[in-house]
Amino acid sequence: MSITQNIIRTVLLYVVVLAGLIMLVFFPREADIAVSGKAMTIDYGYTFSWGQYKENISGWLTHIRENGSLGDTRYNNVTVEDELKRYFPNSLKIIVLAFVLSIFVGIAKGIFDYNSAKTKKNILGNGTTWLFQSIPDFLIVIVIQWLVIFMFPSVKILSQANWYSFVLPGILVAIYPMMYVSRITSASIASQEGLPYIQVARAKGFTKRRVMYKHILKNSIGTILGHITSLMIYILSNLLIVEYLFGYEGIAYRLFVAMGITKAIAFGRGPIYEDALIVGIGICFMLTITLAQVIGYLAKKQLKLQ
Repeated sequence: MSITQNIIRTVLLYVVVLAGLIMLVFFPREADIAVSGKAMTIDYGYTFSWGQYKENISGWLTHIRENGSLGDTRYNNVTVEDELKRYFPNSLKIIVLAFVLSIFVGIAKGIFDYNSAKTKKNILGNGTTWLFQSIPDFLIVIVIQWLVIFMFPSVKILSQANWYSFVLPGILVAIYPMMYVSRITSASIASQEGLPYIQVARAKGFTKRRVMYKHILKNSIGTILGHITSLMIYILSNLLIVEYLFGYEGIAYRLFVAMGITKAIAFGRGPIYEDALIVGIGICFMLTITLAQVIGYLAKKQLKLQ
């Protein structure tokens, strides 16, 4: 498949995903709330309306056309773009750190896993990789969070006042993606074992280390870069967990607020949904995944892997 065809397919896929997101976000969800009886019992009901559904979407599109903005938020005089500019850079620091750690530490871990596969060190290699991939992400985050709080009380991990506030969340976000890259690297190296070019290199007297880094690893990079989209998706999914549990004011945390998850139903009103902001955050996530794909493509081109 040519580069142009691949770009067109990717763009069409994102258009479909965005259309699906818009249809899901603007689905009518207003409940019918009534109070009855002397006990003032609150009764909840729901009636779907195609007219309301159409009005939600058309009203939003009209707002974009007339105001040049995705929409307003729950705060007065604060637009979707204002919130994205405020929260997305905070998350971007975590995403970049997690991405770098996932690639470099993951590859190093994969090499170690392969080299230790038939030794007693395998429990530290493939054993730890399997362990971190098996334990639910949120459990790992909670355990490490409490360990840091009790063992290093001077480290203010729940505060964003310090420059290093994104470091621990970035490491936690990277744990599963690192193990994912590690597993891919180890499997790719193992698949090349015994191939003719490896035997020729060893016959020439090259050291095991040189064969690994000069030949085997170079050919494995292409396989790793081919999974870069999945890697970024794992990073973003972990970002949702970490920012929520840490109360880190990034774009993922703002998504939970926009969905009304942090607001309980009270005084006969349901949670406040910020439909336009949810779509804006979804666009940010898609652009981040697209950027990861571009990085993967440029890396392959630079290394002459395609």
